[in-house]
Amino acid sequence: MLREDVAEVSCVGCGYCCIRNTCTFGVAKHPHDRERICPELEWTGARYTCKLMAPTNKLADFYRTELQAGGGCRSFNNPWRNDIRERAEDEAVPVRGDTPWPPSPDRS
Repeated sequence: MLREDVAEVSCVGCGYCCIRNTCTFGVAKHPHDRERICPELEWTGARYTCKLMAPTNKLADFYRTELQAGGGCRSFNNPWRNDIRERAEDEAVPVRGDTPWPPSPDRS
């Protein structure tokens, strides 16, 4: 798997990683929401954050450690990094399927 140097590419909160693959903890907490954007992924108006890692959650440090949060973006050539906004369910579906990247607007 190709990965960018995480020291040079910090997380921008675009939500791509969590929308592409809901983490084990999100699936365990919301088993019936596997085909939707994880309910723990929250749009703040500027970026996505994970409610499991919120300071008010007693297990936040555990989740951060296990999921290597803060380690930087690991999605090579992630097209959402330059378009940080709240994503609709219909945008998430192709990302979760066999298509690794969302279709560009000029393609049908």
